[in-house]
Amino acid sequence: MAALLEQLLNEPVPLKGYGGGAFRFADQRHAGGLCILPGGLHHWRPATWEEVREEDFAPLAQAEVRQGVDFVLFGCGAAHLPPPPWLLRMAALAGLGLEVMTTGAAVRTYNLCRDELRLPATFLLPVE
Repeated sequence: MAALLEQLLNEPVPLKGYGGGAFRFADQRHAGGLCILPGGLHHWRPATWEEVREEDFAPLAQAEVRQGVDFVLFGCGAAHLPPPPWLLRMAALAGLGLEVMTTGAAVRTYNLCRDELRLPATFLLPVE
């Protein structure tokens, strides 16, 4: 996972904002995609829907990542798009539900779930 994700923080903290191609959290601004797992916040490679690849979701294959995760949350940008078939398969093989929504809705859902002590494996594309 270290090769795929650059860690930004070692705990999943609330997201305070998004837009302008970035996310705001813990007095930081992070430009680009964001992945939130039980081990913290990470830079996520893709910045657009067209750049998303199966290998970007590779952390879901790791049992230690899936522990404590309730479902997969994918914020797919400014417009809602259907998930690619390989992502549906990957989530099913990991034994996790999958929710795909706009990034704004995904940020709100992540914050709500985090407040409820439920943590989705969260993958967020930035929006302008």
